[in-house]
Amino acid sequence: MKKVAGFLLILALLTGSTGWAQSIASQPKTYKPKFRTSKEADRRFKAILGNDYNERRKNDDDANSRAYSDEIKRRKRRRTAEQSSDETYPDYERPSHLIEMGIRFAPSLNTNTAEGNGTYAGFKDNGMGVRLSVGPTLDYFFFKDRYAFSSGLWYTIKRSGFQMPGSYGLIRWTPGAPGKESIYNLQYLQVPATVKMFANNIAPNIRLYVQTGGLLSFKLAEKALYEERNGLYQAESGGDRRQYSYGDVELLLGTGVQYKINSVNAFNIGVSYQRGLLDVARGGQLISKSRTVAVDLGFKF
Repeated sequence: MKKVAGFLLILALLTGSTGWAQSIASQPKTYKPKFRTSKEADRRFKAILGNDYNERRKNDDDANSRAYSDEIKRRKRRRTAEQSSDETYPDYERPSHLIEMGIRFAPSLNTNTAEGNGTYAGFKDNGMGVRLSVGPTLDYFFFKDRYAFSSGLWYTIKRSGFQMPGSYGLIRWTPGAPGKESIYNLQYLQVPATVKMFANNIAPNIRLYVQTGGLLSFKLAEKALYEERNGLYQAESGGDRRQYSYGDVELLLGTGVQYKINSVNAFNIGVSYQRGLLDVARGGQLISKSRTVAVDLGFKF
């Protein structure tokens, strides 16, 4: 009898547990919010919103979750686009030093004006010539990496020449005398005082710049070329007399591109125009001003 009673008890327990499990499974699942609320708060919300309280909370949470997910996706797309743009045309970093130095090598095309009267009547300019300028440069960045005060110390050779009447330098006037010419090399030490302005990148690691300002030019020496047929040299006491002033003040305007090799080094390629403001001819009745167009090649280190 005891064995039969035990068997019946076990069977009754199994049947009851099965029914309880089926009843739990058949009940609708209630939404469990991701944030915790007190039982009192739940009771009050249910009293206000009714039986669909759980469904409303679930819908609100789903909407918030979707909005949050969409915002994350938008941010990722925006970040990816910005990184792609930066990798294609990266902008320049802030300068590693406020002061950056370099070397400049500039072949140039030189000419000069000529206006003479009195003894120098009939003087004209004598064409153009190629000369050279070389020296260190210095850039001091005073506003981010866009604006710099640019200076340096350049050794520059300039050409100055004249065409003159055949009678110039003769004691008596001789009609029909063949014309004469004069060419001098003028050696200057130039100190630029300019502002250099950099633009945004136009290609990977390449950006434009514009340079404007002035030049102080101090004459070191003057040298007459072709002395035996240099009319100005022969006419003035056999070349003993100085023909040019001690210096000049010039306007400088230039533009070019800078190609950045790494965070420190860069190449500069550009063109510049120098316009002399002072009369460099020593003769009181002769006015001559310099004009120069240069190809600027530089390396920043």
